Amino acid sequence: MIGMIIAILILVFDFVVSIWNAYASGYNIGMLKKSGEGGFTKAAAYSGLGLAFVGITYVLIVVLSFIAYAFQYVSIGVVEYALALDFLVFGLMIIGFGLMITIQSIIVAANRKSFGSVAVAIWNTFAEVFDIASYVESFRGTLQIIKSDREGRGNAYIIIIIALLIGYLITHAAYKHGINKAYTHEYKVA
Repeated sequence: MIGMIIAILILVFDFVVSIWNAYASGYNIGMLKKSGEGGFTKAAAYSGLGLAFVGITYVLIVVLSFIAYAFQYVSIGVVEYALALDFLVFGLMIIGFGLMITIQSIIVAANRKSFGSVAVAIWNTFAEVFDIASYVESFRGTLQIIKSDREGRGNAYIIIIIALLIGYLITHAAYKHGINKAYTHEYKVA
């Protein structure tokens, strides 16, 4: 029971942080467009947007899979397959986008040398190392689930497609809110 509560709290936390990342990425991209800046900073901002979409979709696949199972639309095998595919594909994307963001946060911390920027860089580094270690540790077992002969794979793909569509809509709405905020915010050159 405690494990389930912790898992739910982690999913809620990931979902909320992903929405915030979409908003913050929209704001950052808007400010970068206004300033004319680009390069690695712009790539990191778009990586934040990608991470937001992937994070939201990752959580939605988990939640929709268990809802479909609870209402007996799918078997537990379909849930296992959907979660394994979610982990392998979206987990790898989280690591890739996260690496760009971690590098950017370290660059920002080195330049600003503030408590907040250093704390963010440390957190991002810890999270990235944890994500990579978890992925490597679980890769083989998860791949076996994908390779096994399972009925209802089409149902798993339907869950994933629905999650992708909902994830896109949520990410896009948060991103647009962020970019609109940036366009209404006065840009000052330091």
